[in-house]
Amino acid sequence: MLLVHGAWHTGKAWNGVAARLRAQGVAVAVAELHRDSLAGDVAAAEAALDGIAGSGPVVACGHSYGGAVISGLPPSKVAHLVYLAAMMPDVGETSFGLLAQAPSDLGACMVGDVAGTTTIDPARAGGLFHGQLEADRRSRHVAELVPQVMAAGHQAAVTAAWRSRPSTYVRCTDDRVVHPELQRRFTRRATRTVTWHSDHGAFASHELHTAALLARLAGT
Repeated sequence: MLLVHGAWHTGKAWNGVAARLRAQGVAVAVAELHRDSLAGDVAAAEAALDGIAGSGPVVACGHSYGGAVISGLPPSKVAHLVYLAAMMPDVGETSFGLLAQAPSDLGACMVGDVAGTTTIDPARAGGLFHGQLEADRRSRHVAELVPQVMAAGHQAAVTAAWRSRPSTYVRCTDDRVVHPELQRRFTRRATRTVTWHSDHGAFASHELHTAALLARLAGT
């Protein structure tokens, strides 16, 4: 199982889900992104995947921008793609171009230069990403956010692994980052759709659901 985080996050976002999967005997790799480009992030995810791929193709789950990353993986190395409130670009599409088709609250919460590096306003990040979490867990997740180089969001996908591999799209109806209507459009590209009444950070607010879905796909 490969877990890929989104923009402004780190691999720590997956700690709860990863622990639950490992407790069920699932081999888990967590990618660390922010290599300053989409190609760099795809390479980082592929390197993480290669660490657990000895038995063959694996399930790859991407959250938010992480969906663009898993879409760029070599299809031969992936058994199933899971898009968790995630970008699902086709070849030639960019994450920012897709987000512009259904604007959300994200833009108003970004601080910095969208052509350079940004952060998320800490006073608004909790509500933006984790509106369904209790205050202490929300604060912990917000404290783990990091600056994000924005170049990757402007770079076009060169591979769309979902075109040749089975996929599941998890549409989150209360998302304030990837607009639910944009997610609905992505579901038309997926093999299967699951709908949760979740905020953007489904890996936290729907940790049990996420782990259960991934464990089933991993065959445990």
